[in-house]
Amino acid sequence: MRRRRRRKRGSNAMENSEKVRTVENADGEAPSSSDNSDREETSTSSEKEQRVSPSEEDPSVEATTDENRASTSTEESTATSEDDYGCEHYKRKSKFVTPCCNKVYTCRFCHDEQETHTVNRKEVTELICVLCDTRQPVQATCQKCHCHFGKYTCLECNLFDDEDKNQYHCDGCGICRVGGRDRFFHCAKCNMCLPIQLQNGHTCVENVSHANCPVCLEDIHTSRIPCHIPGCGHLLHRTCFEELLHYGHYACPTCQVSLLDMTDLWRFLDMEVSLTPMPEEYRDYKADILCKDCHEESTVKYHVVGLKCLNCGSYNTCRVKGSPSPDDNALDEAAGGSSTDNVEQSQR
Repeated sequence: MRRRRRRKRGSNAMENSEKVRTVENADGEAPSSSDNSDREETSTSSEKEQRVSPSEEDPSVEATTDENRASTSTEESTATSEDDYGCEHYKRKSKFVTPCCNKVYTCRFCHDEQETHTVNRKEVTELICVLCDTRQPVQATCQKCHCHFGKYTCLECNLFDDEDKNQYHCDGCGICRVGGRDRFFHCAKCNMCLPIQLQNGHTCVENVSHANCPVCLEDIHTSRIPCHIPGCGHLLHRTCFEELLHYGHYACPTCQVSLLDMTDLWRFLDMEVSLTPMPEEYRDYKADILCKDCHEESTVKYHVVGLKCLNCGSYNTCRVKGSPSPDDNALDEAAGGSSTDNVEQSQR
């Protein structure tokens, strides 16, 4: 009986141990080798948890971290605010109070785009610092935070700009120019700065830059859009010049002189004229023309393709003195031939 009870107890213990192992494997945990190892792992994990959470042991660590985060975020926001200034036209740390309407704008272009009138920037007397919002007279640095309103400063034009564009002030033009003083010269007759390459080879037109662009009718002298200088000397915005070429207009809108070297086109038209004979009744027609390039008048053979100048070979011409008419010599020959026929008929 005792042996049977021992066997039953042994079998129950084996069954219980197998049940425990089955549950542990079902939970996905590796079976432990001994109780001591379980205790060591438990103590180690608790120590790790205590080390990982320093806020419970030393609250000052968390406070210091928060202070560092706050200071870092403040520095980032300050750097962002310092970089985020100016407008689409100029990068500057100031705004001006307009003397005409007493409003605040970053630059004169921002004002002129919003208002129905223009502002004279030389009449501006007050500025507002964008960093400390201090209203003050026009000056190079802020009287409160001592920041420079622009790396380039011209107190005569009240111009401030943080972007390097090789700006310089021209006393002859009365305004600031970009591109570098050593690359331009001031022409007294044209009353504007021109590239140094044109110093001895340009057509002078008096006060040419003070006229509006003949295409868009906007100002050229104070415009931020680069201007194109054709051979005739009349200025127009480079963007307007490119639009003219895009739509097939190759003559100056002011004087009708060719804007480009048209030699290749004139050769092509010569070939077209030779390959396109005129009808018999128009072959002896001639026309009086005026060349818009050399300004010379001449009498040439009439052709539907074009009328070529006898002086310079240009096809940039126009008819003058009425419509085309037959050649006088041809008329005389025709008249002489008809009279001879009449004489012969009368003799018969």
